[in-house]
Amino acid sequence: MTHTRPASTGAYWNDRATVAAFAELPAPPYLADLLATPAPEAALALDAGCGAGRNLPALAAAGYRVLAIDLHPGMLEQARRHTGPRTAIAEANITSLPLGDQRASLVVCHGVLHNLHHRGDLAVALRELHRVLTPGGTLSLNLFTAGYLDPCLTQLGDGLYTLPNGQHMTLLAPDDLLTLIHGSGLGLREEAVQYQSPGDPGQRSVWRAFLTRP
Repeated sequence: MTHTRPASTGAYWNDRATVAAFAELPAPPYLADLLATPAPEAALALDAGCGAGRNLPALAAAGYRVLAIDLHPGMLEQARRHTGPRTAIAEANITSLPLGDQRASLVVCHGVLHNLHHRGDLAVALRELHRVLTPGGTLSLNLFTAGYLDPCLTQLGDGLYTLPNGQHMTLLAPDDLLTLIHGSGLGLREEAVQYQSPGDPGQRSVWRAFLTRP
């Protein structure tokens, strides 16, 4: 199948209605479980793709210094409402993180990597997440995969799909995703969880795991 380069979907992520919808979401329960253990002294948490800032209060309350990055100014404007003296916000791409090597004890990357437009970008992003994570640190990762492909999706190329609302996503088979994860130097802390989740429109196949840098 011929590969078609997608147009930018920044308009969707900066749309007021999209930002407002994401602003109403609480931090997910599995992040709360992870944060039940207090942060190490002066530890830094990176929220890579923070969106409207749903995770920021929980990260700060757990004792982390927080760096939150996102590519979309509309989302960052909302996320800034959740910032405090221990939280910094930056507009940045997950394929080029504004952080030094092995600086983050905890990295949160929820619902982000499937929004990249190419498999190669996804591989680069995983290598960046590995680069900034401290040895023994934790990466809380979730993304959509090709474990289930809703009929509303239109395939544009190898692993590249579009939704009726114009969003483009790279959806890989779970085994293919694991190959990229291991190739980046990251490893599973425990077995991944896979399930279907309702979307708008269609169903999503979610892959979620806690990863570590050995």
